[in-house]
Amino acid sequence: MTVPYHYSVFGLTLASDFDFEVLEKADPPVAGPDVTVKRVIGMTRPTHPADPFFDITPDRQYLHWQAVAAFSIESPGLVLVEPHDGISDHLVSQAFLGLVISLVLERRGVLCLHASAVSVNGRAALFLGDKGAGKSTTSCAVQSRGHSPLTDDLVAVADAAGAVSAPFVQPGFSSMKLWPDSIAALALPEDADDRRVHPSVSKIQKRMPMEIANDPAPMGAIFLLRRSSETQAPKVFRLPPHLALQAVLRFTFMARYGESRLGPDHLVLHMKRCGGVVANVPVFDLHIPANLDLISDVAKTIEECMDQTRSHARM
Repeated sequence: MTVPYHYSVFGLTLASDFDFEVLEKADPPVAGPDVTVKRVIGMTRPTHPADPFFDITPDRQYLHWQAVAAFSIESPGLVLVEPHDGISDHLVSQAFLGLVISLVLERRGVLCLHASAVSVNGRAALFLGDKGAGKSTTSCAVQSRGHSPLTDDLVAVADAAGAVSAPFVQPGFSSMKLWPDSIAALALPEDADDRRVHPSVSKIQKRMPMEIANDPAPMGAIFLLRRSSETQAPKVFRLPPHLALQAVLRFTFMARYGESRLGPDHLVLHMKRCGGVVANVPVFDLHIPANLDLISDVAKTIEECMDQTRSHARM
């Protein structure tokens, strides 16, 4: 059967049986796709008490959401998907473009961070943080100052293992997930493409207000967001290497499954990649106010910090 959809994302070309509407369509690659996503039947295992359920081994990774679909990563170039009855391609894309593709990328030697990223004057600023810290909101605020988005939620880091220069962030896709209060604070207009991430969640998936960067960007700085009602103005503190490494390790996608799940060889490379990031990229604690009315001050602070790190790198 001819695969009807082709996309380019995170430095990969995809051929998919599913219409991933948040991705831009691409021409079929002459050399064939990097990854094929196929719709199948008869793959789903019996219901498990855990939801979602993950069975991750070095050779094959199985992920099952009872309200969405089952996914099996058969190889770095093949993902099988069995949606449950009545499930839209949109809901399948929510799982695929997060946890599932992170494993595809990891198997292909790409470090995946749970973060957002913006290209600030050609260098990537990354935003890490716990749920509700404001990663997407902060990213969007920086974009409002004229900087190009790179990716939201999943940051794909290339050339991090043993790097002697800053690793690169691969462009993702032009979509971000924001809570209604963030949308209001950022004064983002309603768009015909707006839709809820899930019917039971009020978070909205929106197209990014700026055009996404076309090319990979070298990492310039990482900001660990610490949002608090006690913080009255944004404050930046550079983390020492051991705390910077802890932060990067904590916010990798592999930390969500267990870093050893893909085997000892991958674990060694995973540690080298995280170490390569910390060795070449400054990591900052960024304390930000909970008051969203001050989000423009946060964006300005990030811009100033990025300018300072560029100046120091030249010295």
